[in-house]
Amino acid sequence: MKMDPYRVLGVKQDATPQDIKKAYKHLAMKLHPDKIGDNLKALEQMKLVNEAYAILKNKGIRESFDEAEDWGKEASIEDREKVWVEYSKQVEQYYGQVRGYLEKKLGEMQTEREKLSKIEAELRKREAELVTREKAIDKQVAMINQFGGREKELQRREQSLASKEKQLKELFSNINKAYSLSVDIEKSTKEQGMKDQEPDQTQ
Repeated sequence: MKMDPYRVLGVKQDATPQDIKKAYKHLAMKLHPDKIGDNLKALEQMKLVNEAYAILKNKGIRESFDEAEDWGKEASIEDREKVWVEYSKQVEQYYGQVRGYLEKKLGEMQTEREKLSKIEAELRKREAELVTREKAIDKQVAMINQFGGREKELQRREQSLASKEKQLKELFSNINKAYSLSVDIEKSTKEQGMKDQEPDQTQ
């Protein structure tokens, strides 16, 4: 099934140039990288939108398309070149936006990593404090055992310390998961960036 630029842009065949331009801008905003993220289907849709606009924005090419039964086969070399040049400009501009979006996301992930590093450092500091407190409690235990008395109070403190240590371990586990997720996201965005830079063999 051949590509219908009117259908792709969502306009009628008698649409004015202003209608066509307005429809293109609407779709370009809808499919902007900031809104679609890493949605590959949306990226492919934007390619069709750019191709459709390249055909309909030029009055002569649009008339040629309307008159042809199969424009893909009947179009002149000159018209094909004009469409290709316009399409290439639009795709290059769009991919520039995609690259900007990916760079922004990488910067955000780096910021998150720095935050996680600070959190980890703080948790290690607290862990050291807990160890110090544990030693102090052990010292108190020795004194209590020596002089007798406050066994119940000691047990309560030990339980409190055990609870805090459990929370600390859970926090460390969450940090490790967050690091793993950020690495996977960075790897995925880099691979997508490399794919986007590869020449389109279907053109």
